[in-house]
Amino acid sequence: MPDRYADAVRARRAELRAELSPLAGTHRAELRAELGLARIVATDAAAAAFADLVREVGAHIGHPDKAVGRALPGRLPAALDGLAARVHTTTLAQLGPALRRIATGRRLDLGPAWPALPPPRLPLLAGAPAAPVRAPRLAGAAEGLAVWRVAFVMLAAMPLVGLPVWGGPALAPVAVGLGVAAVVVAVIARRGHAEQALLRRQVDAVLGQARVALRVDVERMLLELERSTAAELDVAVQRRRAVVEAELFALTGPRAVAHA
Repeated sequence: MPDRYADAVRARRAELRAELSPLAGTHRAELRAELGLARIVATDAAAAAFADLVREVGAHIGHPDKAVGRALPGRLPAALDGLAARVHTTTLAQLGPALRRIATGRRLDLGPAWPALPPPRLPLLAGAPAAPVRAPRLAGAAEGLAVWRVAFVMLAAMPLVGLPVWGGPALAPVAVGLGVAAVVVAVIARRGHAEQALLRRQVDAVLGQARVALRVDVERMLLELERSTAAELDVAVQRRRAVVEAELFALTGPRAVAHA
């Protein structure tokens, strides 16, 4: 007749020995592996987020309404803070469940709110928003004056080559008006291009700083998380190992615990 009690004891001993194996310190290696995966997730999420932001920024810089581009430096800090928050959320959405699996796989009692996931440090870039970009007032004036000078040289040279000057002195006011118009058009066009170029350089510099700041903040978050969760896992693993070894000792004696 089978001894059900002995069978149950043997089955329980096998369960306890199997449970001791993950409690031998392997949790730190698993923690580092999950943090490495989280770092990759953060890098990919940041690259995608910055690519979307660069496209949006380009549309603002090239917008026909200059007020849209001039408002960009003031709106960029809030956009970067939102970007950083999204990258952290994406990273922690993958990392939180992975860390909990490390604990539940070892039957560790760390509470339902574990782990405490650190928030991003905002604002991402310290300091006041950059001032709106304005091109120099006389940008393009040289091009307009050059057009005007060419027109006058052509008018003055026409009699020298035997060509009549249509209208003679009567065309002088027209030439002056055309010259003024050329200067004004060149100044407006040149200022617009110069303003866009200055704005693009300013925004590129800000985005470069933001990339570095976000990378540093993600590394800071992962380092803080590694320190806190590793210490909490160490304590929980020791506590659980003591419970398992005590039950195994009660069932089999000290030699079985030593060989487990």
